Amino acid sequence: MDNRNEFHFLGYDSPQRAEIVEADGQLSISALFEKDQDLLDRISKPGEVQLRVRRREENRWRVTIAAADQRGLLSLIAGLLTAKGIGIEYGRLTTRRGSAALSKGKPACPSQAKLLDIFDVSAPPCDDQAAFWFSFADELTELVGKAARGEMDNARQGIIDRICAAMKNRPSRSKTLLPVSIRFDNEASEKMTILHLRSEDTPGFLFSFANALAMLEINIEEADIRTIGEEVHDTFWIQDIQRRKIIETEKLQQLRAACALIKQFTHMLPQSANPGLALRQFGDLVTQVLFQPEWVHDLGSIRSQRVLNNIAALMGVSRFLWEDFLRMQYENLFPMISDPGVLDTCPNREDLLAELRGELAATDDEEEQVRILNIFKDRHMFRIDLQHITHHIGDIRFSAELSDLAEVVVGEVADLCYRNLEKRHGRPLLEDRALCSWSILAIGKFGGREMGFASDIELIFVYEASGQSDGEKSIDNGSFFEKLVRLFLRGLKARREGIFHIDLRLRPHGEKGSLASSLEAFRKYYADSGPAYQFERMALVKLRPVAGNPELGQRITALRDDFVYSGKPLDIGNILHLRGRQMEEAIVPGTLNVKYGRGGLVDLEYFIQAKQIEHGAGNPALRVTHTMVALEKLHEAGVIGDRRAEEIRRAYRCLRRLIDALRAVRGSAQDLAVPPTDSADFGYLARRLGYETSTDLEKELSWSMELGAGLWEEWRSTNINKSPVSP
Repeated sequence: MDNRNEFHFLGYDSPQRAEIVEADGQLSISALFEKDQDLLDRISKPGEVQLRVRRREENRWRVTIAAADQRGLLSLIAGLLTAKGIGIEYGRLTTRRGSAALSKGKPACPSQAKLLDIFDVSAPPCDDQAAFWFSFADELTELVGKAARGEMDNARQGIIDRICAAMKNRPSRSKTLLPVSIRFDNEASEKMTILHLRSEDTPGFLFSFANALAMLEINIEEADIRTIGEEVHDTFWIQDIQRRKIIETEKLQQLRAACALIKQFTHMLPQSANPGLALRQFGDLVTQVLFQPEWVHDLGSIRSQRVLNNIAALMGVSRFLWEDFLRMQYENLFPMISDPGVLDTCPNREDLLAELRGELAATDDEEEQVRILNIFKDRHMFRIDLQHITHHIGDIRFSAELSDLAEVVVGEVADLCYRNLEKRHGRPLLEDRALCSWSILAIGKFGGREMGFASDIELIFVYEASGQSDGEKSIDNGSFFEKLVRLFLRGLKARREGIFHIDLRLRPHGEKGSLASSLEAFRKYYADSGPAYQFERMALVKLRPVAGNPELGQRITALRDDFVYSGKPLDIGNILHLRGRQMEEAIVPGTLNVKYGRGGLVDLEYFIQAKQIEHGAGNPALRVTHTMVALEKLHEAGVIGDRRAEEIRRAYRCLRRLIDALRAVRGSAQDLAVPPTDSADFGYLARRLGYETSTDLEKELSWSMELGAGLWEEWRSTNINKSPVSP
């Protein structure tokens, strides 16, 4: 090891040494600081660190650390101690400035500030204690070096997962809030504010607290850390960035609130599905809240048991939802976290529509209305996602809430676009001068009212017939509704790939076809003799009118029934070809895709849709769009037996919940590869989904996909001879 970062490993200290014992058993700090002055003398520039470790008794040690002072360095030291399973029994931390920090015979650090931290600690038992402490020294040297190179954030992120791994071995804690005593003293010291903290010991507190103060540009000049039983009695001597006492009432309130919030959060951190992710994002919360104009009210409102549980749940599940909260819509979204009553409220479709129309009525400006509409959409999407993450609503209600929101938003965006075009081109009329009606139809998960995290919105636009608009700038109906769809696509903003993204690929003729189809074009395309593929026939099982003229929507549904439920057998070859393409194009080699892989969700869905098509011609009750409702109808009709229906229900729930969890974590509708079963990410998924162990999730997933694969093979072998296999 470089001798500038020399590791001093000493044997047992004699109990008679002056720096160890006083009458009350505490350190003689002045004697020990003088004793370890030689460590400070070796520090000449940032990035250098000196470490001395003395054994006090079995598994109990005295650790002295010297380094050039850097903002945030204490958080790294505290984080490394926690990550290594080292418990602080007592600590004294001090910052030496000016002449007190000068090195003998060496140039001083540019800031002329050095820290000297002394800890009495307990270390985990190990066979080779020397190797343990040399490893600690190597890791500390690396962290201090990163901080000196301006890589503080990288160093901090690297230590977080290790802190959380160390938490796994700690006993579970009560979920109730902790009593926290916080007291400021601006009288005892001439130059520094003294902060006294007393509360239950919590993992990661010193790391999070030091990190938060660094972000708030507050320096910890000295600290006295004591652990007495299960309680910590900590004292911090602090200054602002100008090295002044902190005397402003608002700043002291800010510190008090931040300190209490961090203490409560670290107490509940082990309850989070992904503590590492939660701890990473917690610093963002503290910084974001404290710099808001209403931060005092905001912090006061989130210091409740229920609200903190919501925050821990959100931060420990989804990075992209948290980024939405902090970076995109803090002002709009904060009340949903801070007011538990909001999460107990589930407005129905009519309530949502009334709320949105009330907000739109505040302005006649079209661009402003589009902005209001998208804010409304994002706000309620966040509410619904948060309600599901925090278990205020279950899976079925979650899908229904998202579907209601999508229906309201799709309908209002379309109406805005229609009125916009009507001002420019007049009303679209039929040849007989009657008003040309139009309809928007949902398919896919939206059509089935089965939307989940990051679901897209699959739509088909249909207008009644040809004709001409009656305005001064008259255009034909085909052009009118083509423009309407283009305006619609520009008006409805998708924040991320797949999230409320509009998908029109299943319209007649796909991407080669018009964005809006006439009723006659729809009929011809989806006729028995038309060009529609068999996979489109299966997709139309989920077709459902969601906006526009209800009567036209029913006429389109009748055309769908004639095509889908004609009684004609499915073309097995065409379906096999589709599944082959899905596996080839949607799956990264060597990964397990829970949707498109063998036995994935689509196999379950295709099996149910095939049964609906096979038996729906003679039984209209089977013509439903929701997969689980269809399963129940097939069960009631005797098409699927009791045991098989229950097995499908179980497998479907497993795969749907896993897909939702993957999308919530990753913020993408496309990335549905399951992480390796021995990885931490898989463990976090298992925890989020309520499984006791990763093995439990692995077994359930394997069983579910084997069932899906078996159903697919069963359906294929049963029907392969009913129609010619396509090449």
